[in-house]
Amino acid sequence: MNKGLSIIMLSIIGVIVIYGTVCLFLGNFIGAYATFPFLIVYYVWVIAMKRRKSREDTDDRDPDDSDSAK
Repeated sequence: MNKGLSIIMLSIIGVIVIYGTVCLFLGNFIGAYATFPFLIVYYVWVIAMKRRKSREDTDDRDPDDSDSAK
């Protein structure tokens, strides 16, 4: 993943978490709970990206890596 993209994603997640925390302290529970769907979507997106990357890594390897055939 790109370093710039990682910084942007972390800053967006940080802003969402800070907003939710401030809303909780102010007693605005609707505002605080409104941030959870964004965090869940982000989490699922990151997990899907990791699985896709690991699947591509396993597909790139040769299934018959044994040196005995040589």
